[in-house]
Amino acid sequence: MINYLKRFVKYILKKWLFKSYAFITKEYNSENSFLTIGSRMPSSRYKAVYLGKETKVTNSLKISSNILNKLESFHNKYGLVNIMDTSLATLNRDLYVMQPEFIVLEIPLPDTYEVYIKSITNDARNNLKKVQKVGFTCSISNDKTWVNTFYKDYYVQTMVDRHSEDAAVIPMWEMLSIANNPGAEFVKLFLDGICVAAALTIFENDKYICQKIGYLNGDVSLLQKGIVTAFYEFRIKRAYELGCKAIVLGGTPPFLENGVFKYKAKWQARFCPELYFNENYLLLNPFNNFCHNFLQSNSLVVFGLKNTLIVLSSKKPSESGISSNTLDDIKSWYLLSSDYIENYASEMEDLPEHLRHWYEKIY
Repeated sequence: MINYLKRFVKYILKKWLFKSYAFITKEYNSENSFLTIGSRMPSSRYKAVYLGKETKVTNSLKISSNILNKLESFHNKYGLVNIMDTSLATLNRDLYVMQPEFIVLEIPLPDTYEVYIKSITNDARNNLKKVQKVGFTCSISNDKTWVNTFYKDYYVQTMVDRHSEDAAVIPMWEMLSIANNPGAEFVKLFLDGICVAAALTIFENDKYICQKIGYLNGDVSLLQKGIVTAFYEFRIKRAYELGCKAIVLGGTPPFLENGVFKYKAKWQARFCPELYFNENYLLLNPFNNFCHNFLQSNSLVVFGLKNTLIVLSSKKPSESGISSNTLDDIKSWYLLSSDYIENYASEMEDLPEHLRHWYEKIY
């Protein structure tokens, strides 16, 4: 617990003491890099998808009006500039698309469980058949005193073991606040009589809200046994018992190729455009080969200049592997071009002007 507190204090210090700086994140043994302005903590998302896992934060630059005047040169050099301070991003808002670190997804529930099961993908139904053979059982608990056990033995260890230094572990007081909500309850999953996993959820306004999850002693081997599917099955059934209209699944990385996103999508999850966390204002330069390769490999779900959800992708919607239900809240889809387009089409006002030369509007 002491180690966790040290990490938490370090996180807060980094987040607030370095807002006035810009930092370069580089890939080891490579010149590939991107620039983060307004935070000492570059997004782990871009470290992973833009560079790779082996990265280091190098030179720092004091933020000034001079730095903001050099955005074009940074744009050319790095390909990706991430403005993490909203007050700075508003100075040149027409240059950026905004991608949250996480965006919330939810599953709208039809009238009956049977109708819902028919609506999910064949892959999701096959997952259910497999996990039902494992023998997980479920119980619901409203015991508020169990939050200490959940926090220490399930939640913290799972977060640290799965996400290491990037784990965004909430403090105990915040977990207590969630657990003290009138609609809060624990969904406990058992195997051979032992509670091997648990989730803290809230029933509120006809929605079943998934809050936090943990595996006993952080045992991620449960993933191979289908524990995630088991949670989906039991929480969906519980939502129907309570008369809920939807299940809120929580924050999800807004990349269509991301494994967490794809898993949630096959259960007919939908975007909640009004619910997201941690704003990243991205200045993208497809002229930069490394940036173009990034955009070629990743389909980004972002907020355009009209503050609606759009997709920047090298694939057509039919090639994305994502159901039309999940994509219903996407207002525009832009297809990446392999070459610069001198005369771009009209009606692309939600894209920054420099990106209109690199994308074609599908809808």
